[in-house]
Amino acid sequence: MTSDHRDDSFFFIQMSDPQFGMYAALSGSDEAKIEEFRRKRLIVRPAPKAYGFAFETRLYRKAVDKALRLRPEFVVVCGDMVHDSNDPEQLAELMSITGDLSGQVPVRWVCGNHDVGNDLTPASRELYRRRFGRDQYHFDHHGTRFIVLNSNIAFNPSGVPGAWDEQLEFLDGALDGAEESGSTRTVAFTHHPLFLEEPDEPDSTLTIPRERRDILLERMKARDAWGMFSGHWHRNSYASDGDFQMVTSAAVGYPMGDDPSGFRIVKVYPDRIEHQYFGFDDVPESVEL
Repeated sequence: MTSDHRDDSFFFIQMSDPQFGMYAALSGSDEAKIEEFRRKRLIVRPAPKAYGFAFETRLYRKAVDKALRLRPEFVVVCGDMVHDSNDPEQLAELMSITGDLSGQVPVRWVCGNHDVGNDLTPASRELYRRRFGRDQYHFDHHGTRFIVLNSNIAFNPSGVPGAWDEQLEFLDGALDGAEESGSTRTVAFTHHPLFLEEPDEPDSTLTIPRERRDILLERMKARDAWGMFSGHWHRNSYASDGDFQMVTSAAVGYPMGDDPSGFRIVKVYPDRIEHQYFGFDDVPESVEL
């Protein structure tokens, strides 16, 4: 059980990258493929060839069971729910396990690159919406506005003409409307991080390119947004641009760094936000506010 909330204090859980089917896809990798990932600072561990998604089922079940015990205000899943968006069995397993949670704790989805087949098109975007609901939306909770962005658009909008301008219009409206709604703080959720270490770091497959990163940062910083929670890297990273916090969380599923599979507990107080990542073996019995 959680302690009584003081004022409008609350906590939520951020999950990222359950990615059903990833372990099987990477199992059996040869040294050349492992080295290719290593150059991106991603660790692929040698393993005999596997099939299916039992690896992810076990880990996502842990995540859901622990979330049910802790009872956060909501859970947000920052993308890559499945590895292969064309595999209905991966999606069915994800939704079956999520169903045990969503009846008791609200679940908020964020669109990842694997959820749209790595190439965002009008068709893949519409398919995502049919499966998970809106790909861009905002919600207010105890004085904080949370904004969910489809970072596939910012990563590469070429396959969805007009979507980048649409994203900026949506973001401006969500940011400008926060104060009207009574929210005093704004937090964003995406799949791709804006950056991992420095706001002016070079482009890579892991982050939103500078061309559009700078625009998103400028808009959010101009409205004093607290920062952003993301996933995608399958390892933890903490960075900032002035007061803007960029928090990248490791994966519920396959870890690609030294951080174990797990999730992040985020405590939101009237005057601050605190957060900590926990491997599943270290998740606390309760959360005190």
